[in-house]
Amino acid sequence: MVARGHELRVRSGGEGPRDYVLVHGIGVSPAYFRPLAEELARRDRVHAVELPGFGQTPRPRHPLSIEDFAACVWEALDGLGVHAPVLVGHSMGAQVAVEMALQRRTGQLLALLGPTVDADAHSVVRQGLRLAWDTATEPPVVAATILRDYFRCGLAWYLATLRGMMRHRIEQRLALVAAPVLLLRGSRDRISPLRWLERLARSAPAAHVRSVPSHAHVVMYRGAVPVAESLRAEAARGDA
Repeated sequence: MVARGHELRVRSGGEGPRDYVLVHGIGVSPAYFRPLAEELARRDRVHAVELPGFGQTPRPRHPLSIEDFAACVWEALDGLGVHAPVLVGHSMGAQVAVEMALQRRTGQLLALLGPTVDADAHSVVRQGLRLAWDTATEPPVVAATILRDYFRCGLAWYLATLRGMMRHRIEQRLALVAAPVLLLRGSRDRISPLRWLERLARSAPAAHVRSVPSHAHVVMYRGAVPVAESLRAEAARGDA
């Protein structure tokens, strides 16, 4: 589908009372969300977004900002009739999800998995080193999925998107979000350390921090069940 002049894809599945929207990080596609999407779809509807320029979607002619990505996703969701979903962003996708929560104040849960960019390591070099270190510790199937998507993305589009990712200050933008927030990481995540999530939690009006033991940055692949349980519990808390 086309949103704001850019092509993107949304893979939907499952049935139930709640909608979950999954937004991936830089360089990759929704492929690494598959275990979590399948787990959530047991009880609810799930929409996995493939952002413009990633996976199999064509690269836009010009770089998109984090805010641009957010607006594209909302337009695509409007076309699907999805208006008040739980937003689940991973890595750079967490930044996109924050902007989505600011563009449409639905009051639904905002879940940020391994959010970037840690303010204490806010440089391309330090982020690159952390990414390399973390990728080396991911399970082989996860590392292979990520590397395949990086190859598809290409260096030019990765770097073009990286500039917008580094300019976006999630710690400042999250402070403006009124919705309940779940900050979740794998306990072995080198990209999103615990102190970073705790700092973000202090800036958000209503936030909870969770860690899933024995998992790295792509916590929702092998940790799909505990991540889904955390999402359901926090979403239900907002319903109370």
